[in-house]
Amino acid sequence: MIHVFTGPTLSPDDPALSHPRFTARPPIRHGDLFDSRITDSDTVVIIDGLYHHTPAVRHKEIIWALGRGVRVLGAASIGALRAAELAPCGMVGVGEIFHAYASGTIEGDDEVAVGQSTDGDLRSFTWPLVNVRHVLKLGVAEGAIEAGTAADVLSRLGDVYYAHRSLTAISAVSRRCGAEGFGQWLRARLAEDRHFGDLKRTDALQALNLALSLEGTPERARPRLEWRTRCFRQWANAFATQTVDGMRLATRHRIAYQQIFDPSFKHVWWDYLTAAGGGVELPGLPQPLACAVVHPDADLTDQATVNTLLAHETAADRTAVAHYAALNEETSHTHRGFFPEAIKDSVARHLLTTVWHVQPEELEEESWARGFQGSRDAVETAKLFVLGFLHDQKGSR
Repeated sequence: MIHVFTGPTLSPDDPALSHPRFTARPPIRHGDLFDSRITDSDTVVIIDGLYHHTPAVRHKEIIWALGRGVRVLGAASIGALRAAELAPCGMVGVGEIFHAYASGTIEGDDEVAVGQSTDGDLRSFTWPLVNVRHVLKLGVAEGAIEAGTAADVLSRLGDVYYAHRSLTAISAVSRRCGAEGFGQWLRARLAEDRHFGDLKRTDALQALNLALSLEGTPERARPRLEWRTRCFRQWANAFATQTVDGMRLATRHRIAYQQIFDPSFKHVWWDYLTAAGGGVELPGLPQPLACAVVHPDADLTDQATVNTLLAHETAADRTAVAHYAALNEETSHTHRGFFPEAIKDSVARHLLTTVWHVQPEELEEESWARGFQGSRDAVETAKLFVLGFLHDQKGSR
């Protein structure tokens, strides 16, 4: 499968994306490459990405994908930028914009940045500087603007905040530079072809064609790019998801549900510590003490680890996880200001002592035995399920 992260350079319904091998995805953001639907033999084409109101895709995420054998192409926008930065790691850059970044002809991130609505509308409301640069070059070639004036226009637009570089702004700056006819010429060309001068689109289409042409050529894994830092593991675990029983569920939420609601999860965790957790040797160490002092970071992108920790999970458990998550989301929409993390510690603590049948003073030891890093960690995790648990308790009365 070829996963194409795009918008607004190419809209999801663009005919160029109609090939059955393409899966159109929204602009890429931090965490998207951890999606389990992206397999080791797939191709990822990064065109557009979010970066202002949400964390941008990290370089290490792309390197991780490359390391496990995913082919990653970049073009047009953040894809071109990341490809220029990660070419030594095996990311493939495509198009004029990529080559401009790779050669140092352009450097700023704002060269490809555009303004968009925050309500899910993927259309661009502004012009990226790379496209402005391109149409100025075309305008000079057609005699619509002098070369020196074009350089002045480009320089002045470079001083304009990227989210304000609209077609109106281009016309206004051109007029102030004494080239009013350029704005009129550009509008006329756009009336004939709405994609006129869209260099980002041209590069994106080139990347799609290359991705299709490489389909029969398997990509090799790059194991030397692998690394397991604590920070990276936290990212991977936070975004690990799987589709099970037709439901898209966060792996960490499924495991957290077992930690809290499976009466025998202590045995599951002990099995993980002594076997799946790297074969930890605990000679003569009492189990409660061992759980408190030995706590390997579980890798939730490793299916063997996930299978061990979910050994007792049932279909009913997965349904409950999905139900509790939906209830949290629904409540956050109907009650402004609600989010699970704001639930009182005392309420989450009461849930744990009730479900685990322990006294408050026993909570710390029970938390360690279930794989938490103490009662504080358990309380924070339990908040994900408090609303659903109380809802179910009320309904059962």
